[in-house]
Amino acid sequence: MTEYNKDNPFPAKIVERYILNKEGSTKKTYHLTLDLSGSNISYRPGDAIAIFPENPEEDVNALLSALNLSGHEEVTDPRSGMTLPAAHFFKKKANLIRIPTPLLKLTGDADLINNKDTRTQFVANHDLIDFFEHYPPTIPLQELISYFAPLLPRFYSIASSPMTHPQSVDLLVATFTYCHGNKKRQGLGSHFLCDTAQMHHTPIPLYLHPTPHFVLPEDPKAPLIMVGPGTGVAPYRAFLEHREAEKASGTNWLFFGERNRATDYYYEAFFESLQKKDFLRLDLAFSRDQEEKLYVQHLLLKHGAAVWGMLQQGAYFYICGDARQMAKDVTEALHTIVETHGEQDPKPYIKELRKTKRLLLDVY
Repeated sequence: MTEYNKDNPFPAKIVERYILNKEGSTKKTYHLTLDLSGSNISYRPGDAIAIFPENPEEDVNALLSALNLSGHEEVTDPRSGMTLPAAHFFKKKANLIRIPTPLLKLTGDADLINNKDTRTQFVANHDLIDFFEHYPPTIPLQELISYFAPLLPRFYSIASSPMTHPQSVDLLVATFTYCHGNKKRQGLGSHFLCDTAQMHHTPIPLYLHPTPHFVLPEDPKAPLIMVGPGTGVAPYRAFLEHREAEKASGTNWLFFGERNRATDYYYEAFFESLQKKDFLRLDLAFSRDQEEKLYVQHLLLKHGAAVWGMLQQGAYFYICGDARQMAKDVTEALHTIVETHGEQDPKPYIKELRKTKRLLLDVY
């Protein structure tokens, strides 16, 4: 058992980090290895790691300036009860983007307090720094920070097997940017892990987030169908490392997709080597390599008869990745396959797959 948890995260270090995309890609997706030595953290394929990021130094300094603080002022973290310098609290404990509603009510601005549309619009286009520049605080610092939202952990699927990496975890992390009001921002967790954290030096506070359901079947002979475009492929790398290490005899079939094969084929050498050994069947959908977009659900439908045949043999069907569109499209394709090739009503069939834990989703 490990002593490390959400309230007492383990200070891991990044021991390997490199970009997986090749030159010319429109994306920046990284492979990271985190050293867990001394943590006693033991994980299973399918588990996730929760990581507490840090706010960028420029945001911390801008907030200190807006509050007219030096950063050395001591505050008590409302959640842990620890006494910290204000700069440390803002960097590691506070959400500097979200403006909590109770703070808005302290402004005395009747329109902001009473008009929901005004309030929604303001929050959508301003962060905590903007807020205090508009509305300088009139209450003591300790009371003020009691209103701040906490800086929450970010969750990443583990991309390695404990059989091959017992003292470390691999992660697959995609960086991204977005606009918030007139500010261009980077994803907080990915920016921290891929850009600002120094390898072998910066502590990466983390804890294990075990999966309740997204696990390998106990029977190593059970066939697997794994659908995971983009970073959704991470847990399948763990699954396949594990199945290869334990010499599992079950069929493995991976549907992976990204933008371009030449630049965005993550872990290409690993997956291709497994395919050459006949340990893995691989179907790839690179959406921008042809005029008409090609996605994983199109490949599922193309191979519908074979997918149905594997389901009839007791295959476990996994979906990992984007919840908004991909998971819906893949589930719809699965319905079509059951209806077309199984010649039956897909709803009760898929309900039974879920009930028997043979249809498993890890979507976000």
